[in-house]
Amino acid sequence: MKLNEKWIVYGGWIVSGLSVLAGAAFIWPHFHVALLGFVLIYMGVRIFNFSTFKEYEEKRMKILESLRKW
Repeated sequence: MKLNEKWIVYGGWIVSGLSVLAGAAFIWPHFHVALLGFVLIYMGVRIFNFSTFKEYEEKRMKILESLRKW
């Protein structure tokens, strides 16, 4: 794993964790607000999967290349 990939993994874990925590905070109050909580938790899990597993390695590299051009 290259240095850039490690930063993506660690950054993905942090963003994922914050997203799940924010989603958990929104679940409790009301039904419509709870939907936002579920969406944030789902997004947190998807970000974690994308930043961690090898099956998404090509997509991560494409995103890195597009960000470098920007």
